[in-house]
Amino acid sequence: MSNERTPVGRLSLDEALAILATEETPSPACLKAFSDLSGEQLARWREVWFALSPGRRAALIEQMRELAEEDIEADFRALFRIGLEDPDARVRLASVEGLYEEEHPDLIAPLIKLAHEDPDELVRAAAVELLGQFMYAGVLGRLSRERHDQVYVALMRALLTSPGHSIVHRRALESLAYVTNEEVDLQIRQAYYAEDELLRLSAIIAMGRSSNRAYCALVRDELRSVSPLVRRRAAEAAGQLEDEEAVPLLAELLDDPSDEVRFAAMDALALIGGEEAEAQLMAAAASDDETTSEYALKALEEFDFWHGEIDFPLVIFDEEDLKPRPAD
Repeated sequence: MSNERTPVGRLSLDEALAILATEETPSPACLKAFSDLSGEQLARWREVWFALSPGRRAALIEQMRELAEEDIEADFRALFRIGLEDPDARVRLASVEGLYEEEHPDLIAPLIKLAHEDPDELVRAAAVELLGQFMYAGVLGRLSRERHDQVYVALMRALLTSPGHSIVHRRALESLAYVTNEEVDLQIRQAYYAEDELLRLSAIIAMGRSSNRAYCALVRDELRSVSPLVRRRAAEAAGQLEDEEAVPLLAELLDDPSDEVRFAAMDALALIGGEEAEAQLMAAAASDDETTSEYALKALEEFDFWHGEIDFPLVIFDEEDLKPRPAD
């Protein structure tokens, strides 16, 4: 047993590992004992982990993924990285999803390997989706040009080598959309005019992510789609494109029978801004429908965040503060 001290109310690593080896469902406190492991502790966890059955590992990694989303102090990234190479596809999938906010470039290579070689389609799709975060980081200049190009080539390969109806193809299109060039534009437009409805939906998502206002008219057309899912994605895209001309159509969606469509329309109005958008959100906040009213209030907060005036505190300087200081 380890002699390391454990905070009161928190299980030690040895206690948590003992529970892990049983069929007992671990509590959040138990799982948090595996947070931020490294070195010898990580080696001990790994030894116990791979002795578990695939079903047990899958259930546990999913619990850790959910806990990491709810508790910012729960850091299982080291465990999720090990899970990327797990023999069980369920563990690999949950591990990729658990790393969704990881930004370290050294994750790119294992993700590309999964995207191209994993035998499970859902794992490949999840890896492609996560590579989209790095594609976006590259567009923002937070990746080296070499890394950016590496991700772009990998995503384009996934797009071109997977069937058009597959989830891998769709996620690759959505992830590539952050890049604006003729090649990506061609792929988005081909997908939009395809017969496959899910592929068309991915094209609308891609249009929103592209920041290319040449898609605004197409997106506005989809705001009147008979499909609630298409209306929702179109509303999200209109907001991302900050399309002022979409405001009247988004206002109509505030009475949509679908909660998700109404919420997406309000989020879009908050992003677009302007007097008309603000007036529509204020009217929604006064709605007799409690769900709509509550969400509209949150949307107004977002509106103020993006478009409100910033109040800088008035700084009062003493005369002594304004005198030149001698050099150090």
